Amino acid sequence: MAPNLFLCLRTVFCPVYWCRPSLQIQGAIFEDEHWEKPVPGTYRYLPGHGWHLIERDDPSPGEYESPEPVVYCQILHRYLLASDMEKRCRSLSVITDKGAKPQEFRFFLLDDGATWVAGWDAKDRFIPGPYLKWYFDKERQEMRPKKAISIESTESRKGSFQSMEKREPEVRVCEIDGPDSPTQAISRYTNPSEAEKK
Repeated sequence: MAPNLFLCLRTVFCPVYWCRPSLQIQGAIFEDEHWEKPVPGTYRYLPGHGWHLIERDDPSPGEYESPEPVVYCQILHRYLLASDMEKRCRSLSVITDKGAKPQEFRFFLLDDGATWVAGWDAKDRFIPGPYLKWYFDKERQEMRPKKAISIESTESRKGSFQSMEKREPEVRVCEIDGPDSPTQAISRYTNPSEAEKK
């Protein structure tokens, strides 16, 4: 490939391009912020490494490493400590359809402490929601899907449907009874033969 003649001539004849000043970073490259969540404390942004918890507001020795990395949870849409994220994840194989082979997913425990969602597949690719909710069956040591509608909500709906069926249609009576009153007009409309007899 031939050299660009314009760039070569510009460099030779313009002394401005002979020495370029190097980029100098003024001040510290670290950025510290105080966050309340996931844990109240001071967080520092390290370029190329992300956010880290460097100091907790309530120091308790020996419980955590310093600095502790913070990761963004795409399922909860907020930051979590990396150690908390690891505690909430579990890889298991489940059968998604009847007669299908088991598929391996990495499940994530939600904030309620009992509901799990399949957040990553076997190749560790993120699965965007909406998520099917699962629970861990301790007797069988396997994940089982939760039912979409609970029995209590079905019973309460069933009761409201039954009360609607028993309900009589509402009839309003107009007190004005004249030849052009609304009740006379309605009776003529609903029963034209009776209106003609009168």
